[in-house]
Amino acid sequence: MEKKKIDNAVNHIAILQERLCYCENNLQYIKRLQALKYWLHKFDSFLDRTSRQQGEYAAVYESYFCSGCGFSFYERVCNSISVYEYGDRPF
Repeated sequence: MEKKKIDNAVNHIAILQERLCYCENNLQYIKRLQALKYWLHKFDSFLDRTSRQQGEYAAVYESYFCSGCGFSFYERVCNSISVYEYGDRPF
């Protein structure tokens, strides 16, 4: 587990979350969603099982991949991509 790689992934996720709010068209929206999904996968791959449950990044992991009720952030990103693929355009 390399701290620098994990911090980089978390930074990319935060930037993409912010940029998602400023999309001007459908293409920008879907590209940012796909990039967000990519970086969420990277973040997940950098952590081992114990780090996900009780490490320094456990709270960050939980905020992205776990949900108290409803869908997690990761599931909402995946669902948005699926809905877009079926023709529902946000703009």
